[in-house]
Amino acid sequence: MGAGYGELIQCPYEKAHRIQAHAMSKHLFKCRKNHPNQKLVSCPFNESHRVNEKELKLHVQSCEDRASFETYKYCIASKSANAPENNPPELVYNNSPPKDPFKVGRYSQSRKDEDDDENWDDETEQKLPVANDEEDECWDDMNVPAYNPQKYCEQAKVIRKATLKAPAEKKAFYEAERLRLQNLRLKD
Repeated sequence: MGAGYGELIQCPYEKAHRIQAHAMSKHLFKCRKNHPNQKLVSCPFNESHRVNEKELKLHVQSCEDRASFETYKYCIASKSANAPENNPPELVYNNSPPKDPFKVGRYSQSRKDEDDDENWDDETEQKLPVANDEEDECWDDMNVPAYNPQKYCEQAKVIRKATLKAPAEKKAFYEAERLRLQNLRLKD
């Protein structure tokens, strides 16, 4: 059996309810609806701990989940407080604005023209094999715009679906999609 499957926890709304720890949040959601007159508040350390508002302060002081929160909050160090601290690591932030990949670098038109000239053998009038550009790639370069799937789908030959829209909005969306795909076919 996995962790939490053998342990039964008492429901704060109905003392007769004994629930497995992994299912407590789902049960509390349902049980709260059945007991609308009970005004219980959630513990800040564990959402499944529900107590009366007057008892919350006492519960917070003795909550068993408080220890994990305190450890995270204060990040207990492994060395003593009196030990001399070496130079802390310097944080480097990327503050430069993102570059447009279609104006600079591997996708720019000027670079494509240069690549065509460099990879052309004038004597045989054939294109030379292109070397792998893996040495030029830098996967750590964060100076690129974020990927926008919506923008990509608007420019690519993909079929999009209208979800969570009213019928009139769906009809307008599919008409616009038909025209968009028709224009993309004409460009090819």
